[in-house]
Amino acid sequence: MNFMNFTFCAIDIGITQEEKKIILNEILNVPDKYYQGNEFRGCRILPVYNGGGVRGQREKVGDTSKGDFKYTDVEGFLKNSIKIFEKKIFSWMNPVGRLNVLRTKANLGLNVHMDTKADEIGTRQHKYRLVLNGNIDKLYFLDKDSNKIYVPDCYDSYVLDGSHVHSLDPSDQEKITLCVGSPWDGKPTNKYLNLIKNSPYKMKLSRPNYVEESWVDPHFKYTTRDS
Repeated sequence: MNFMNFTFCAIDIGITQEEKKIILNEILNVPDKYYQGNEFRGCRILPVYNGGGVRGQREKVGDTSKGDFKYTDVEGFLKNSIKIFEKKIFSWMNPVGRLNVLRTKANLGLNVHMDTKADEIGTRQHKYRLVLNGNIDKLYFLDKDSNKIYVPDCYDSYVLDGSHVHSLDPSDQEKITLCVGSPWDGKPTNKYLNLIKNSPYKMKLSRPNYVEESWVDPHFKYTTRDS
């Protein structure tokens, strides 16, 4: 299934602008104390659906379909959002992945990074993203010549190859993104295959033939991959 081999793939999962506003408003109402700094990426992370329902839990705890993953203690702030997550996102994933919210401050970008281990480059490492606030077209990937290749500004719902090095340029707006990753990695389901086949836009890029140590999360030396 070569159509599953991409760097960036826009998908329409049927989330409306009104539903996005609901999610964003509920996220903005979560107190700061629930967020965790992520020095590797250079942003704040709000764990929403995670191993054992524990914020910050990164150990591999098994298949989410067996109940090992739960909503964290921010669940009470996101009652309406959770209904949307389960209907519009989790319904096409197998297994369901951990869900985090990434917040990148205005006028700050993300560090250049990958969302996988170096030895997972080229394997299926799909990561789902839904941009709730901020500029979409500040996201870029590095090609084989280390050129920055930016995504279009019109697709707020997409899947990216987490093993392809990428980053965000600074923007005058805070970037707030819903992120779903491991243990979901893009395993084909009928619904997911249809989303990919009906994609309005795909991008497949060459990648650098080297890996900078700073691109790989030091945490991967000790455990499984993250979101």
